[in-house]
Amino acid sequence: MKTCLGIDIGTTAIKIVLLDQDGNFLCSWSREHDLLSPAAGYAEEDPNIWEENLFALLRTAAKEIDVSAVAAMGLTGMVPTLIPLDEYHRPLFNSIQQNDIRAAAEIEELKEKIDGPWFFRETGNQVNQQHIFPKLLWLKRHRKAVFLSMKYITGSYDYAGYLLTGNLHIERNWALESGMYSLREERWLPEILELAEIGSEMLPPLIGYEGCRGTLIRVAAERSGLHSGIPVYAGTADHIASGFAAGAGKSGDLVFKLGGAADILLSSGEALTDPRLFIDYGCSREAPFVINGCTASSGSILKWAKEEFNLPDFTVMDTRAQSIAPCSEGLTVLPYFLGEKTPLFDIAARGVFFGLSLSHGAAHIYRAILEAIAYSLNHHIEIFRELNLPINRIFITNGGSKSRLWRQIVSDVTGFDLLYVGNNQGSSAGAALLAGMAAGIMDTETRLNGEEAPVIHDPARHEQYLHGYAMYRNLYEKLREFFPLL
Repeated sequence: MKTCLGIDIGTTAIKIVLLDQDGNFLCSWSREHDLLSPAAGYAEEDPNIWEENLFALLRTAAKEIDVSAVAAMGLTGMVPTLIPLDEYHRPLFNSIQQNDIRAAAEIEELKEKIDGPWFFRETGNQVNQQHIFPKLLWLKRHRKAVFLSMKYITGSYDYAGYLLTGNLHIERNWALESGMYSLREERWLPEILELAEIGSEMLPPLIGYEGCRGTLIRVAAERSGLHSGIPVYAGTADHIASGFAAGAGKSGDLVFKLGGAADILLSSGEALTDPRLFIDYGCSREAPFVINGCTASSGSILKWAKEEFNLPDFTVMDTRAQSIAPCSEGLTVLPYFLGEKTPLFDIAARGVFFGLSLSHGAAHIYRAILEAIAYSLNHHIEIFRELNLPINRIFITNGGSKSRLWRQIVSDVTGFDLLYVGNNQGSSAGAALLAGMAAGIMDTETRLNGEEAPVIHDPARHEQYLHGYAMYRNLYEKLREFFPLL
């Protein structure tokens, strides 16, 4: 029985999973690393720690598995991170993470220089804090020695690919999310490279999700305990890989990922762009694009409420909130505790509890938070409908979906039946699946075998939630002019 390894260079840890050729999950290993914030708004990580942890995990795995059965390896990770490399492909500086906002001044300056409509037509995005080129400009101004010594730039899982194969690439979703790549013409944009003050020679060759980065080189095999010569496949961005592992592979497949933030991922056969949404490359020929969004605060609000209000376990709170009617007896929450990404793109927005009375208790607040995230998901569905994008199946997965109450609320608010994927191993499993398919040892219909449970919406509760959703939308519109004053 052949097996595939999937490696995820995640925000808080590296995770490796092993799948067999039929898509069965066999085992996993993980090791945490630190997010560094040396100043306000900074988010960095040390690629040298990633390297140490990657090979330590692979050595652990090699002792516990049949290494001769490993037929392919795949990669995924957070995107777009920025790692400046020297001429020997060694990191010159910490990785600057996708949520780092140190380049705020450079972003505003670049917005003045760039024709906004042209940029959107080319990239499918507006200039934002995730883009790479404002961070490059920041490096030139504030870490000039690093900038002048820089010969190449790359991202998280692309750097892992170099460590394993000796070949440096850039996976296409990093390119697209960098803001320096044309979605329309599939080429680097010389106008943006000029603004970033870098040459195209600093950008390694592009590779798609099915591409082979090379094979495991001897030195990496010795460090890992694996056999040299194992093909290492490109993989894709972590959120795309996770959605693929959940089951989304056809046009019209929608995935709700309820984590600390909430991802909304709609597989699409066309490269449709909208200023309220993101776009990425998908992982199937039938659905080569993913139209997507992100609710900035989701499970993180529940964690905050539990800690600050000393709430009991979430399962207890679910039981208490279950008996409360839809719309939480007039209590509405705006979940913008970290501002909001899509579809508002409002960094000034803030969290709101509206309608509190002495008759409300902790269970009302808890349920209203669950409903608020469901309203945000529904906001994206509303936009998908405006754009005439088909929605055929909806999968719900990740930690928050373990709550039976929460996934029922999402179903009732949206008016859609859902498929609950209860054992999704996430991005690393998606990377392993993609590697197995690219290597020809897994069928293109293979998915991670395991639990899928239907969630059936209640039409009567959906009618009630139409009022709650209207309140949610109107409340933001009434308050939006006040948020910047805070």
